[in-house]
Amino acid sequence: MIFEQRRVRPVEQLVLQGTSFCNIDCTYCDLSQESRRTKSQMPIALVLKLIRELIEENLLADELVVVWHSGEPLTLPPEYYSNAIEKILELRTRLAPQVSVTFDFQTNAILIDEAWCDFFDKYASVLRLGVSCDGPQALHDAFRIDRKGKSTFNKVLNGMEMLNRRGIRYNVIAVVTRKTFDHFEAFLGFFYERRDSLTDFHINMLASPISDHRDLIYGYDDQSDYYLIYRKLFDWWERVCRESDDFPFRNLTQTLERLSTYGQPDAPSFIRETSAPLRSLNVDTLGNLTTFYAGLDIATDANRYGDGNGLALGNISHTPLVDMLRSSKFLTMVNDFDQSHARCEKYCDYFAVCPGGFELIQWQDKSDTGTPETLECLIHVKVLTDAALDFINSMGSDVEKGRSEFDGLPSTADSVE
Repeated sequence: MIFEQRRVRPVEQLVLQGTSFCNIDCTYCDLSQESRRTKSQMPIALVLKLIRELIEENLLADELVVVWHSGEPLTLPPEYYSNAIEKILELRTRLAPQVSVTFDFQTNAILIDEAWCDFFDKYASVLRLGVSCDGPQALHDAFRIDRKGKSTFNKVLNGMEMLNRRGIRYNVIAVVTRKTFDHFEAFLGFFYERRDSLTDFHINMLASPISDHRDLIYGYDDQSDYYLIYRKLFDWWERVCRESDDFPFRNLTQTLERLSTYGQPDAPSFIRETSAPLRSLNVDTLGNLTTFYAGLDIATDANRYGDGNGLALGNISHTPLVDMLRSSKFLTMVNDFDQSHARCEKYCDYFAVCPGGFELIQWQDKSDTGTPETLECLIHVKVLTDAALDFINSMGSDVEKGRSEFDGLPSTADSVE
């Protein structure tokens, strides 16, 4: 192996943009209008070429998740994915039988019909399904609209109900906006009613909104609002879990899991794990590879390295992976992330429990605060952590740790009570 293997991680997640085309027009989508209207299709041969090179360089983890995302995957026919899955599994069996492979789909559910349910059933042993829905109709249709600005809710609901009838379980990702804050009970109740169908539930509070719509942006003055929202989430979750079976709320469980490792000598560095080079590898329909974050696009911070391709390693259709990993650009990117992490560790008291994912925002932030904190760090990490700690403290003997055991973490809550 020619490149420095210690600088990379085996690929655990391979995010494939089977197509960039989408059949709806969400206000907060971070893909360009042009790409969302382009009926592209990733050649399956390109995927197989990449996986073969990963196997040859011993760069596949023992468990690999292949995710179709970034565009609406179901605008391609089931036959495309059947062909892709069969060929990927055949290649794995032949060249890397020790690797376990599963497949994820993230869909808006509008195109789900009996044929798609047959497909999901056929591959149920190796396939997981995710649905994007923002809750009751008024919340969902606020930003998840079609190209004519019309409602998509009933079509999404029809898809979810078809999955329910066929006994196909799925996870949900829901984007939360200011509108959601005013209707949190209805929002949470909508998904709680469907808990028997859900394998997981995750809310997405936009990290770096691309729209100037007031319901999609936030500022430093909003930390009190977010603190109260996070506390309401924890309190609601604790209440429903006491009253019935556990509700799989990923944001909250992951926050508590990170806190449970605080101060332990073998605790992982979550921020470094999140952006570990190659751990998550993305491939767009043209064959451009990016890493560090799941779903990262080459248009993100496009001119940072002077080539207009953002954090792209190269294009697998004409550049061998090993050459990308030997390139000066790749080494520069890895060093940039290392320096960003070192800076956070030095200045931020929340570093040990930070999930990461905000390095690019730090680079793009033009403010000079003297610390690596960004608005996103404050809202998505610090305020959430404080809300979680205060929730733990309020539970008393019902939990293993109270705030006193997290002495290294200052509280932002004092400024918002």
